[in-house]
Order: sequence, then structure tokens, then C-alpha cells
Amino acid sequence: MRMMESERIRWLLGKRPTLTTKGNVFGEMVTETRFDIVLHNAATVEIERHMILQELEKSPKSVHQLHEITGIPKADIVRQIIALMKWRKVDYAGREGRSPLYCALSEQGEEAE
Repeated sequence: MRMMESERIRWLLGKRPTLTTKGNVFGEMVTETRFDIVLHNAATVEIERHMILQELEKSPKSVHQLHEITGIPKADIVRQIIALMKWRKVDYAGREGRSPLYCALSEQGEEAE
């Protein structure tokens, strides 16, 4: 449900008719197959992002813990955490041994309880 609330997914779905019939801003036609690939990739990123956020809302976790729970490759988790930190949805929450822990932030920018 959270993924469908994503502005990126809604934008892509809304632009599908234009992109596949009239082309992009450069006048290049986007085939249905290419559009489906782009949409699939965007949906995958959104699903991963929301899976990570959902886990971090429960309690602070490391990249390794997130990988164990979600099955998302560690490199992808790191990329998602960087993006989520940039958008102030995730923050550093300390360390467990040598591993940094991350937590979800509420809408007001405070740690989720």
C-alpha cells in the first residue's frame, strides 16, 4: 500500500500514455517493454525502501540485520539508507559492536517510537 502512495510510481503511471505514444521531452519514443522495465525497477526500489522503513520503525537495526530480515542485498540496503537519510526519514541510532544502527524518523523528524 505504501508503495502505491509513492509520488514516483503515481507519476510514472500517469505519464505512461504520453511516454509511449508521444515520447519523452526529447521526442524519443518509449516502448511499452522499456516502460514496463522502468516501472518495475522503480517499484522494486519503492518496495525495498518501504520494507526497510517498516523494519526501522519497529526498532533500530544494522544493515546486516535488515538483510537477514528482508533478504535485500546489503549494497541495496546501504543505497536505500543513504537516500532515506538524505530525505530525513532515517537517522543514525548508535552502534552495535562495529555495526552502525539506523532508526526511522517520524514525520516531524524525531525517532519513531
